[in-house]
Amino acid sequence: MSSRDKLPERSTRGKRLKQAVDEEEDAADADFWNQEFFKEEAVDDDYKTESEPEDQVDSDFDHEEDDDDDEDVEVKDDEPRKKTIRPPGYKAKPKPKPKPKPKPKKEEEDEYVDEGEEEEEEGEEGDEEGEDGEAPPRKTAKRPREPIVYVAPTLRRSTVARVAEAEEMRQFKVKTTRRRTTGSNASNWRPLTQQELLAEAALNEIENTRSLKALLAREEETKRRAQVVKKKNQGPSVKYKSRKGPDGGERSTLELVNTLYPPPWMAPGPAPPPPDKPVCVITALPARYQDPHTHTPFANTLAFKRLRTGAGPLAPTLQQQLVLHHHMEQVQRQEAARGQAQGGGVPPLLGRPLLAETVAQKERREQLAERARAVAQAARSGPLPEAPMQGVTLDVMALVVDVQRSLLAAA
Repeated sequence: MSSRDKLPERSTRGKRLKQAVDEEEDAADADFWNQEFFKEEAVDDDYKTESEPEDQVDSDFDHEEDDDDDEDVEVKDDEPRKKTIRPPGYKAKPKPKPKPKPKPKKEEEDEYVDEGEEEEEEGEEGDEEGEDGEAPPRKTAKRPREPIVYVAPTLRRSTVARVAEAEEMRQFKVKTTRRRTTGSNASNWRPLTQQELLAEAALNEIENTRSLKALLAREEETKRRAQVVKKKNQGPSVKYKSRKGPDGGERSTLELVNTLYPPPWMAPGPAPPPPDKPVCVITALPARYQDPHTHTPFANTLAFKRLRTGAGPLAPTLQQQLVLHHHMEQVQRQEAARGQAQGGGVPPLLGRPLLAETVAQKERREQLAERARAVAQAARSGPLPEAPMQGVTLDVMALVVDVQRSLLAAA
């Protein structure tokens, strides 16, 4: 093969191919835009322009108008202007120029005085002199000021810190990641062997296992903290259990928890003494009732009447007799109940001295009643006879009732 037939270098092949592709695209664009549809016609009959008349200018168009004709007339914004009549040859007075307001000077401007401002002030003074002394005003050129430079605001400390941290992370990732270079710089790179890949996979597995365990431990800790654990009572306590027994009855048990000895309220001990029975303040007998007004205990109707009348308690000897009589009645009732339980009937009077005494008391009570009637009848008819001597009796209540009846009859 000769040198003429030698192919071009392979390194420039892509460059030449790209140039050929660009030329083909330019030719295609030119063919598209050179079509008949996009061509403009030199003479378009459908489009016609309208002829416009020339502007007519007045003869006094170039003359300046007098702006100060209406100076003397003060016109308000809300009121319409009125035309004023002036004599021929009237000339308006020149309008004085308003004095400029003093501008507030900044701190920076106070340090550096601009020469142009001084010249402007001199020019303004010259204008005032020109108005009074008819001197022509003198204008001075203004000196351009220095341009204002915009200073960007500084970032916050937190933003700067985050940007620096992100830059450090990016540089760390760039250093740690392996880059595969192309060209002559790739001489140090080589593909890993199978053994090296397996070793790297084993290391990655160990690292992933550690990371997974740490993640699971963190999740378990989060769940444990989220759960609400109710605190149990660890001190001494008593459990009460009640259940139905095999016989249908209820069985209740007490279980002592966290204690080796029963509490003080469960310790065995003697029963408390029964409360004292109330005693009647009138008769000294066991009180069965209580006065609703004075809350004083009493035994019978006689004691209740003496309480209401304020007569006071009975004599001590009479109280002793009443108590003895009450005790004998209680014993008699117990004997009668015992005899009925043993024999099923009432025992004979001769074998029971208490019953015989009761019958004797009843007879004596009847005799006393007859004597009381006789005494009451004799009192109505004449002087009272001497009362016969009476022996000792156990029926004191009957005696009291008979005395009360005799007193009522005598009254």
